[in-house]
Amino acid sequence: MKTQRIGITWQLTDLHGWGIFGLNVAMQLARNGPVPPLIISEPYFVGITPRIRRVLGPYLKEQPQILKQIEAQAGPAKVNEAVMLHSLGNAFLHSPISDKVRGHTNIGFIFFENGTLDNGALDRAARYDKIIAGSSWNRDFIKERGFESAAFVSQGVDLERFRPRRKAGHFPGRFVVFSGGKLELRKGQDIVLAAFRRFHERHPDALLLTNWHNVWPETFANLPLSPYVETAPQADANGSISLQKWTEANGLPAGAHIDVGPTPNAKIPEIIAEADVALFPNRCEGGTNLVAMETMASGIPCILSANTGHLDIIGDGNCYVLGRQTDVAKEIEPSGVWRESDVDEIVETLEMAYSDREDAKKRADAGVAFMRNLSWKNQTEALIAELTEYL
Repeated sequence: MKTQRIGITWQLTDLHGWGIFGLNVAMQLARNGPVPPLIISEPYFVGITPRIRRVLGPYLKEQPQILKQIEAQAGPAKVNEAVMLHSLGNAFLHSPISDKVRGHTNIGFIFFENGTLDNGALDRAARYDKIIAGSSWNRDFIKERGFESAAFVSQGVDLERFRPRRKAGHFPGRFVVFSGGKLELRKGQDIVLAAFRRFHERHPDALLLTNWHNVWPETFANLPLSPYVETAPQADANGSISLQKWTEANGLPAGAHIDVGPTPNAKIPEIIAEADVALFPNRCEGGTNLVAMETMASGIPCILSANTGHLDIIGDGNCYVLGRQTDVAKEIEPSGVWRESDVDEIVETLEMAYSDREDAKKRADAGVAFMRNLSWKNQTEALIAELTEYL
């Protein structure tokens, strides 16, 4: 075996999608091989757990010296014993660290939400020995543009944490609608707000419980382009934003919404457990929407927009499906790949979940069963299978 390590170039964290993805792949490599991880970038943990320390301790300890050696090189550092995984986004753009380190084989793992691929993007893609996409939609889109060897490996779910559990009862007498994902136009929190406003008028016992924290204000500055909200959240003198003030300014009464703020992934299961239904009317997902997968695995009936990466986790009655999908206005997304969910259909679906709890439970149980095959162990094994020829 020429490969002694599998390098993960991007930052591991317990706070957002890419970081959680990298963290779980590193954990599985450390536990199960076939070779251990090589952590390149400095991790950031809001609440590092004993399990992370136990499994990744030696690799976290060596990371600062590895990065120091890479940054000391005049040109790109070549790690001859490693297959290197690089994070790619829209137009195959990579993070700066990918210019500084290369393995004997370089794999681009991509999640993109923009359909514009010019010659520069295609040239960047050609720098990698293989491209792996986070959804079948991303994979097929790439294949249509000439990358026939592109593969699809979805994210996984930490089934030890995300599993059905009893409510703690923090919101007695409330019908709790959960919405998760960092606040931005693409993820459709403005649509959630528009639908929930109407639903709450009919059912004052409804509560919108959100995990919308976003530390990158530039990614939600375009929210006023939405037909449903007039403003984007404003940061205070300390750089903090109040999402509850923002939802109240856009029509929700006080007490109808709670946002949990920045929360480590290990704490999210106990928040999700309080929900009666979860709503994801996302306009586009380059991957399979990790938050939706975790929520489904937790036994919460989910409402999913039938577009892009969501299509990989819809099936066999495992959720409510938002089938009315229309084109998004060009001024919001010029490349034409996003889709708009229908607010009327969302309100109708929330009414179904509210009035027919038995049907909601059947969908929730089907969702749990569906996610059993998408553990991080299984999905890391699927990733390794795509790398076999390079190991």
